[in-house]
Amino acid sequence: MMRHLKLVLVITALPALLGGCAAPLVASGSPEWDAQFGERVRILQAQQLIDAQAPVRNAQTIPASDGRNTRDAMDRLGESYRSPPPTNVINIGVGGGGG
Repeated sequence: MMRHLKLVLVITALPALLGGCAAPLVASGSPEWDAQFGERVRILQAQQLIDAQAPVRNAQTIPASDGRNTRDAMDRLGESYRSPPPTNVINIGVGGGGG
């Protein structure tokens, strides 16, 4: 019985011990990966930007709306949450039961 227990113990501990030996091999690629971390994201962001100078060039443009229109729009939005319009719900064959 004791021999069987030792064998089971060795078999279960062996993968953990070998995994510790393999860790330095896997970590050796990390400095190369760390040096390029985020590079793909920066490339994709640069490709999606059409005109990087647009905010600077258009800084002096007049807004399409004034403060009064914006305030009224926000008031209407808030009111729509306080008293939403009634909804029409049609349930067809949901939760039946009579059979």
